[in-house]
Amino acid sequence: MKTEEHKTPSTPIPTLQPTPSTPTCRKPTNPALIWRLIILIASLIIYGIYKNACAMPTTDTDLSPYTDTIHIPFIYNFSTKHVPQVMCTVEGVDIEMPIDTGSTGTLIGAPILPNIPPTAGTPAHHFFTSSKILYVGRLVDLSIDFIGKGASYATAVVPVLIVDKSWRCAWYDPSKHTFTCPPGPDGEEAGERDTSNITYMGVGFGRNGPRDGKPYATPKVNPFLNVEAIDGERLSNTAMRVGYIISTKGIHLGLTSSNTRSFTFTDLEPGLTHDMDPRDWAMANMCFSINGRGRNCGTALVDTGIAQMYIRAEGDVSIPTVIIPNPNPNGYAAMVKRVKPGTNVTIGFPSLKGTAMSYSFVVGDNTSIEPSFVCPQRADHPPFVNTGRNLLFGYSMAFDAVGGRFGFRPVDSSSSSVL
Repeated sequence: MKTEEHKTPSTPIPTLQPTPSTPTCRKPTNPALIWRLIILIASLIIYGIYKNACAMPTTDTDLSPYTDTIHIPFIYNFSTKHVPQVMCTVEGVDIEMPIDTGSTGTLIGAPILPNIPPTAGTPAHHFFTSSKILYVGRLVDLSIDFIGKGASYATAVVPVLIVDKSWRCAWYDPSKHTFTCPPGPDGEEAGERDTSNITYMGVGFGRNGPRDGKPYATPKVNPFLNVEAIDGERLSNTAMRVGYIISTKGIHLGLTSSNTRSFTFTDLEPGLTHDMDPRDWAMANMCFSINGRGRNCGTALVDTGIAQMYIRAEGDVSIPTVIIPNPNPNGYAAMVKRVKPGTNVTIGFPSLKGTAMSYSFVVGDNTSIEPSFVCPQRADHPPFVNTGRNLLFGYSMAFDAVGGRFGFRPVDSSSSSVL
């Protein structure tokens, strides 16, 4: 039995023409919808322009109205081997104060300032993720005099953490733990540290994130952002641009057209508490490559508190590594991982192209700008680089707390380390 063939009808099907009573398939135009689409497209264009502008270097901020500044020299020659120090006076006590751009807030052991009552202040704690040291004490408002050249000095007033107790606590988790070092994974107890020699001053920005272990590390505790007087003369916001410059020679407190000449700046994003304090800015954006490959973009920290570099890539990026015996006699692990000698690391602020600054080094070449060693980090968080302090051998850095800018100036533009 033959099946019926499917054929095209020989008689054409007439096309229906719409009549006044026949509905059509075309919907009437909705003016409100069109306007919403126009607004959406315009918003996306404006956002794209804004993001692009924020990623580009900026140099056009007029600092000519600002004239007040002071130079605070480092006591000793800048070195890979130790944290740079300035001379300051607190409660009549002269202190050779280490300056750390990798944290925010001042720590002084309680025995150093015996005139402060043991009950004074607000309880607070501070944890350093690099050294795994926990500090517990009280925040007390104190005046700090920074000693400049000759008889010059600058005065800042900030809450200072008076340290009552301290532990090296390798298993401390800033997201879980607070004022005590808990027992270790095998029940071990951390040994309590001597507080009579604790002096440290953190002047960094963007260090108050949930994982940083420094919940109170906001601009109000940063001495460099709270200078009230120079040589006893009270300052005004119209004469001093809040911010600082750090080089291998020391620190300039207060930005001017003169001391920021030849700096190239990149814009920063608002920090966690920017709505409450407009001086709060996030860490600088950067991208880095390994052996010329990859585009690992995240945040960076130029940290005068350490000589080594910490680097974390995207999850699918492989960093050549080696495992060696731990050279730190106080370390907890017998073997440690390091980035392999011969590896090329290139870092750009805020990106690898169109940057405010870009530099490169080869691990093991022993150039001045190279960190003492490079420690790879697990890729369980976005890309990140802590450059360590050796970057200052190639660049001075500047932080503009008013305009939200971070800048660099080459120490020697002819250096082979400068791209």
